Amino acid sequence: MTEGEVVEQLVEYMSIVLLGVSLIFTVVSAYIVALNYFVGDAMFMARVGAFTFVALILALLMVVMLGAEQTHAGLLERLRELERAGEITAAGRAVLGNAREGIDGLVRGLLWVGMISLYVVLAYMTFLHRWKPDVVNVALLSKKAP
Repeated sequence: MTEGEVVEQLVEYMSIVLLGVSLIFTVVSAYIVALNYFVGDAMFMARVGAFTFVALILALLMVVMLGAEQTHAGLLERLRELERAGEITAAGRAVLGNAREGIDGLVRGLLWVGMISLYVVLAYMTFLHRWKPDVVNVALLSKKAP
């Protein structure tokens, strides 16, 4: 695999991470809306089921992102091989610099802290918070003829 192909795959990896984060936001947003309108007032077992479902979806997204992480590690190793052979350009050195200086590790760490915090917050919101739905009652009135 050439350096250009490796760098292209690393850019694709970042796209997968960003897509995963956006999907997490989407799932969490939909769940919070459901908590506000349906789940917050549901019986305990229904809340357990809803929380379990969302937890499984989020875990699945994390597993996919971890699989992408394994590919990322292999791509970085290929760049290190090219560097040892003296066949690396400035773009490859920049990517390796990110890996060495901990930027990639910082992103992974923030992702894990965010996901753990998210599970704690969603558990609180599901089981302890008392929801008062933001529903505005609207009555349909018929117009009377003048």
